[in-house]
Amino acid sequence: MEASGPATTPAQRSTRSALLLVAMMIGTLFNLFHPHPGAVALVGVAAAAFLWRERSRLPPSIRRVTLALGAITLLLLPFAAAPGQSLSKGIAIGGLMASIISSVTLMARAALAAPQTGVVARHLLATGMRSRYLLVSLACQLFGGLMGLAGVSMLMDMATKGEVLVEEDRLSMLAAIMRSFAAATMWSPMFSNVTILLALYPGLTWATVVPLCLAMAACSIVLGTLLEMRRLRHRTLAAPLPMPRAPLYRALLPMLVAMAVFLAAVIALTHALQVAVVAGIVLLIPFAVLVLHALQAQGPAPLAQARQRLFEDYQKLPALAGEVALFMAAGCGGTVIASVIPPAWTMAIGSVLATSPFLACLALIAIVIGLAFLAVHPVLTVVLVGTALPPAMVGLPVTVHMATILVAWGVASYATPFSMIALMVHRYSGYSVTDVTVKLNRGFALIYLGLATLFLGTIATFLRGHG
Repeated sequence: MEASGPATTPAQRSTRSALLLVAMMIGTLFNLFHPHPGAVALVGVAAAAFLWRERSRLPPSIRRVTLALGAITLLLLPFAAAPGQSLSKGIAIGGLMASIISSVTLMARAALAAPQTGVVARHLLATGMRSRYLLVSLACQLFGGLMGLAGVSMLMDMATKGEVLVEEDRLSMLAAIMRSFAAATMWSPMFSNVTILLALYPGLTWATVVPLCLAMAACSIVLGTLLEMRRLRHRTLAAPLPMPRAPLYRALLPMLVAMAVFLAAVIALTHALQVAVVAGIVLLIPFAVLVLHALQAQGPAPLAQARQRLFEDYQKLPALAGEVALFMAAGCGGTVIASVIPPAWTMAIGSVLATSPFLACLALIAIVIGLAFLAVHPVLTVVLVGTALPPAMVGLPVTVHMATILVAWGVASYATPFSMIALMVHRYSGYSVTDVTVKLNRGFALIYLGLATLFLGTIATFLRGHG
């Protein structure tokens, strides 16, 4: 029951819930700097209190999924080899994901308010169809890499409102956004994909794995561009209306500089402190957002305006209750379920997969995408696969193992109908979920997964031979 006294206003309630999220971030940071059961306990208590306060915000579908996962986790926990350790690891992973999405949301709100964002979007719509796929894909790397899902959402809104000659061209733009979004999740630390997997590989750093992940992202963009050129090869297209390039360059340059400076600062800080890259992101984003708000402020006292806007941004974070619930349930569920699977089973599977790097890559991809088609959330799947079938067991180098799971996770986001990105495209465009996933991307996905298996298997074979 609520304590008796003056009625709590919505703003006060949001502030208190936001403070619980901040407490979760503090616990996560403390655990990253100095791993300790007390820090994990703080994360767990803050998450539980936050979700209880904001339970009315949980969408029915997420409430059902999280309750089911929570029940399964509690039922299986007594059978885990190390129940306390498994649960603690799951809470830490869930808190890590919740912290990164909360921080990135702060950055996204500030970046979307910048006038440069609209300028770049308008120029994208004015480009010709022959170059639009590539430019939209590159823009998705920029906006997605800097703003996460908020940047992708902006591009989707643009794609659905822009004028096209035939609806096939609109579907092409949506495909470019979906595929490039998935490519950005392979390398950008602003997405939780990289963060989750780095938490599963102790000692592995973002700087170590990012070259291979960037190569896979580039492969996706190049393949999509080539297939788009093939689609348009017999089309006669009118020349696009000329637009002055100077405003585009004036808008694009500060965005690129800001992104490069921020990532450089994150890398420098994490290298100096010897902590995970997510710690640098969570630490620096509030200061970066404060600077952005100050630069956008009108009138006197820009710093005071910036502090007020940052405070208001924090007050809006409780809207992420659904994501926090899903991340906490998937983190705990994945680690506990993986610890219950008999080691003999995973050893038998691992001994077969370890015979060939190509077979191991293909199997990991098949498991992640197969479970995605069964509506199992990818967060749960990758935690389960990464824990139950670690790199040494399947005979893959750590970097290749992580890149393989990232590739599979990315493809599952646009080629299966039960993903967040699929629901976003459906909501913005009005097309059915099946039309914008399986029907639109199945050919691309099969070709890309084949190339990814060959490339990653070859890299693994090379590294094993020269290890």
